[in-house]
Amino acid sequence: MAADTSNPASDAQATAKSLTDALAARGVTADITNQVVDGTALHQIVTTEYNGKSPTADQFKTDPSSWLIVNFQLDDMVTPMSDPAQQAALQQFTADLLVFSQWAAVAGKAVFVVQPILTCDSMYSAASGLSNAEQVAQSNGAPIRFTGTVPTGFAFDSNGSPVPFNGTDLSHYGADCRTPDAYLQNAVVDSIADDIALAYKEQASSASAASAASAAQ
Repeated sequence: MAADTSNPASDAQATAKSLTDALAARGVTADITNQVVDGTALHQIVTTEYNGKSPTADQFKTDPSSWLIVNFQLDDMVTPMSDPAQQAALQQFTADLLVFSQWAAVAGKAVFVVQPILTCDSMYSAASGLSNAEQVAQSNGAPIRFTGTVPTGFAFDSNGSPVPFNGTDLSHYGADCRTPDAYLQNAVVDSIADDIALAYKEQASSASAASAASAAQ
């Protein structure tokens, strides 16, 4: 979704339909529920459902039986991560993602986190901050997998200005350089569909192999 979209719920619904269609084209039938999960929503889930605490080690007994594909956002996808208030929000997000994903694992749900599209408005963009926060959560033990990777086609010069490479057209990021257009959003959907279809087929193949081995005994 765009960083500062005016109707995130409507955009989420459109994205869910696009992903459903993309998976169907790859031979995977999926029931996808659209929901916008920003920093505030994630914190409310963690505090109201899990009291802000991680599960104990003995609770991790359930193998994943379903998947959650979540496209997280910060409440503020404009302010750079160099801002103190944004840094605090990112720290809270990292802690909440850890707890959220751990409880999802206890419930038998594997969490696929859609990687944010890195934007060219600043090398310290909110999108970069969100991406870093998700990676820190994973390194801290969050049982998450990343999906929806779109190669970044720009760097920044010594003045902090974006410099495109590999033929990247910065106009795909909008006039403000932080509003990905349909081209980039469709690329994310295709990437997610490829990842999920592959994981689904691998899981089905493993299940078939296990069933055959059991029948042979």
